[in-house]
Amino acid sequence: MKSWITRAAAATGSLLAGLATALPALFALALLPLLLVLLPFVPDAMRPVRALADRERSRLSTSGRPVLRPYRPIPPPSTSRSHAAAVRTVFSDPATWRDLIWLLTHGLGWTITTVLAVALWPAVLVSLVLPIIWQAYPPGTFTAMLILIRNWPQALTLPFLQAICYAALVLFVVPPVTRWWIGIGRSLLRPTSQAALTGELQRVTETRTAALESHGAELRRIERDLHDGVQAQLVNISVRLGLADRALHSDPAAAGPLITDARTGIEEVLGELRGIIRGIYPPILTDRGLAGAIRALAVGRDFPVEVRIADDLPRLPAPVEAAAYFVVAEALTNTTKHGAARSATVIIAEADGLLLITVGDDGRGGADETRGTGLIGIRRRVAALDGRFALDSPAGRGTTIEVRLPCES
Repeated sequence: MKSWITRAAAATGSLLAGLATALPALFALALLPLLLVLLPFVPDAMRPVRALADRERSRLSTSGRPVLRPYRPIPPPSTSRSHAAAVRTVFSDPATWRDLIWLLTHGLGWTITTVLAVALWPAVLVSLVLPIIWQAYPPGTFTAMLILIRNWPQALTLPFLQAICYAALVLFVVPPVTRWWIGIGRSLLRPTSQAALTGELQRVTETRTAALESHGAELRRIERDLHDGVQAQLVNISVRLGLADRALHSDPAAAGPLITDARTGIEEVLGELRGIIRGIYPPILTDRGLAGAIRALAVGRDFPVEVRIADDLPRLPAPVEAAAYFVVAEALTNTTKHGAARSATVIIAEADGLLLITVGDDGRGGADETRGTGLIGIRRRVAALDGRFALDSPAGRGTTIEVRLPCES
């Protein structure tokens, strides 16, 4: 019984919370004829309705799967041609008409359901006290089960039967009706299957573009490192060895330092090559796995870095481990260079086929992808694996980067 009452109370609370959008929807429904008249002339007249629907999407997303925005962008009607395009976009968008249907169902249906559901709770209590108060009023003042109460037998039976009926409605009807209305709202406010397919195709195209850009940037970096670093040093070594070869015949004592310099240059080149190789796929991932590599990254920072990695984290596909490693490395580098943080935290876990990475610090915040702090590189690297990247960096309150990478082989 307690669980039933809890469910009924939660359903009633959800209905009351929905009034925040149902009452404005009811008001917008009254203005619907004016809205339909304005749309051919002012396509932006639909924006308040979309804003209200977005508010309801946010509310529905907190209690289940997120409800995505389904709209086609409205082009700004700056010229007659663009105005006509904006009108066509609004009228041809299925989401426009689904929003208008939602105004009707949510404004009327949700509001009426909420009023009835809320009224049932005190109705149960009033029915229970009717046997006590009915005699203090003139006969025929109160009804129970649609029957006027005129005598004690009626007063002792009918109100209790009515209370049972009202309680049954509260406990067994209000929760499923609430879920039904929520389902209708979700079905009307989410993208249609065709719009979802179009959005998925657009997302795949953007992901492919990001992957190509990330791959191109990586190739350019490797080419630049080889051309400006390794190649220049090899040329320098070749010159030194040529001078040493000449000196061996004319001045053997002078050839020794040249050979030593050439050997030192070769060691430097090997170091450069190792660095380039680490930039492609860090060998430490092969030797120690992702957990060991991340803990190695945290060592030697100017501030303490807490690393929390699940002990049962399995070995993941090499591209996923490499992307996770570079995400954490770049995030900690940004924290060192720009964050002025006193501490940082790295959390890595695997759940439901996703690798969840969170890197946070208590620095100055205010991180901006457009300022060249490496965040765009992280986003592109994550997008290349069809992952998700989120940045939260309010000024003065630190920076948190959250990444989700598909890790199923």
